[in-house]
Amino acid sequence: MVSVELMVSLKIPDVTALTAANALRRRLGYADALKQLRRADYYRLDLAVDDADTALALGTELAERTNLFVNPNKHIYDLKVLETRGEQIASEDGAYAVNVLVTDPADGSGEGMLAALQGRLGYGGRVQGLLKGVLWTMVLVAQDADQARQTAEQITVTRAQDQGLLMNPHYQEYEIW
Repeated sequence: MVSVELMVSLKIPDVTALTAANALRRRLGYADALKQLRRADYYRLDLAVDDADTALALGTELAERTNLFVNPNKHIYDLKVLETRGEQIASEDGAYAVNVLVTDPADGSGEGMLAALQGRLGYGGRVQGLLKGVLWTMVLVAQDADQARQTAEQITVTRAQDQGLLMNPHYQEYEIW
């Protein structure tokens, strides 16, 4: 089994990400730290295939030939093999890119999409699992990668009215890379 990551974002400016970035900079005090904030719908597809090339081909077919993930009129997508994720944090002039995946374990839409893929769309056993979430990518000014991760966690997890914004720890989960 090979897992692929499908990230789907808007072709036009994402007003949700722009509004969140504005609130983080102006209301929560991250004006100096937050250079950029991007958002994408995230899908991890567990595919019953033998190699990465076959997984990428099947992932591309799922993105382009089904109407579950991508609307070509308004979305662009990126597809990667999970095992090639590697270290995402890279420094460029003191700025580090940090990815935060926010998921809702109680959200049943991923199971519904999986059932549609396995059933009416005819992918049967080739699609074994599906995880759905929101991927936030932050470009942060920090002294090092560890500080960038800490700042990303502070920005993400809502702990009070003036602390965190992107997820509610009472019903959502997150992963940083």
